[in-house]
Amino acid sequence: MTPKLYKEEEALIAKALSAREHEKKPNFSKLAREYGVSRKKLSRRWHGLPSRSTRPPTNRLLSLDQEKALFLWLEYLDHMGTPPTNQQIEESANYLLAKDFTGPGEPPRAGKIWVYDFVGRLPEKYVRIVQKPQEKERTASEHYGEVEQWFIDLKFMIKHLKIQPRNLWKFDETEFIVGQGKDEAVVTAFPKTSKRVSSLSSRESITVVEGVSAEGKIIPPLLIPKGKVHLEEWYRHFFPPHSTHFLQPLDGVPFQQYKHVHGRVVNKVARLGGFDFDKNDFFEELRDIRIKTFTTRTIRNGWRERGIWPLNPQLILDKMSSPEEEFEAMLAEGDTLKIYGEADDTIPSSPTTKSISPPSTVIKLRRYINKIEKLIDSIKDILDGASLGLSKRIKTVNQGSLTLAELGDLHRESFAKVRETAKRKNQKSTRRHVKASGALYVKDANRLIKRRHDAREDDLKLELRFLPPVWLILTRYLLQK
Repeated sequence: MTPKLYKEEEALIAKALSAREHEKKPNFSKLAREYGVSRKKLSRRWHGLPSRSTRPPTNRLLSLDQEKALFLWLEYLDHMGTPPTNQQIEESANYLLAKDFTGPGEPPRAGKIWVYDFVGRLPEKYVRIVQKPQEKERTASEHYGEVEQWFIDLKFMIKHLKIQPRNLWKFDETEFIVGQGKDEAVVTAFPKTSKRVSSLSSRESITVVEGVSAEGKIIPPLLIPKGKVHLEEWYRHFFPPHSTHFLQPLDGVPFQQYKHVHGRVVNKVARLGGFDFDKNDFFEELRDIRIKTFTTRTIRNGWRERGIWPLNPQLILDKMSSPEEEFEAMLAEGDTLKIYGEADDTIPSSPTTKSISPPSTVIKLRRYINKIEKLIDSIKDILDGASLGLSKRIKTVNQGSLTLAELGDLHRESFAKVRETAKRKNQKSTRRHVKASGALYVKDANRLIKRRHDAREDDLKLELRFLPPVWLILTRYLLQK
């Protein structure tokens, strides 16, 4: 049975038991036929035997408190806007294992697929995505309040100055790798031998600056090729006139279409035998590329999807987390990591800053808790007689304490890494030259640096040798007085 079908059956079993929860002993055969589930499983769940998905695994790498601490650490980083990678999660798990390991030899480590199993046990809202690098200034500009204020100012200016679509223009630049084609579907009777289209990219880039209006108009581009002089050949192919980020109308659909059409033209020229697509070819084909790219519809869609014209700020703002939503998310009790499935296993989703001492280390705390729980087991009847479920609540508190202790270790390790990075970034660097040109091995560079350092020390010692002694300087000073 696949995991999907297994989960669906377990959901039906839970639904069936919920419908007969007031009966002392339901008819399991009839109930199993009614909901289309296994009678044996239905009976087992009724008598309190857990499903395989909620049963504690026998080969667990991390303890319950370690895994919960790891989840809280992940949640904390996610709320801070720095979600961890699989590698970071694995490194933190190995850190916890090494921190608590007291036996001989090497501590256990996470296997190759452990992190994928861990991520699979997280609540459904956690998904794995691919982050793309972005300039620091661009990331800082993605602030809900600032973007909202920008749209408010834009709306005021449009109304106050009676701005029309023909008055709204936006300029942006994009870069082309000359001769770089793209994947494209073809129809062939020889699929094995027709998988490639030959082309020779020069790897030279050309920057193109385009300007479009909200009305759907476009003006001639500004082309910035690499070179020291202008070539007459470039200007044979120019055409007659009229032929950044999340708020840039050009950065969306228009520039995507621009690159798409360019790649198809490179492929077309290659199929015609022009394998070496150079700057001359680029200038020759640019007019047709722009005609196919910058249609009135494409340009207007670029303005529309950025919410600028027609003015619709919510198109952008709805994609961003508002301060109110972030605050409510931090206050609300979020999902918890489902490991055993019991209700008492839940712990608050928001990390705490309360200190956990004494004892001062997780290992010592675990020893104390193990002793306490042995005592609890020996007087369980007395505790539960005084207050029903007291022994279980004490164990829950103990597990929570261990979780918070493990979480504290993870935070300390993270802060140590941040501090080390900041120290490296703030360290004063030298601009002295080791060697003017040519290849240089690391050991040779270190040898040259040491030689220069030793020479500087020898010069300093030589200067100190010819300085008058301190007592002589003081005597001269007193005689002058």
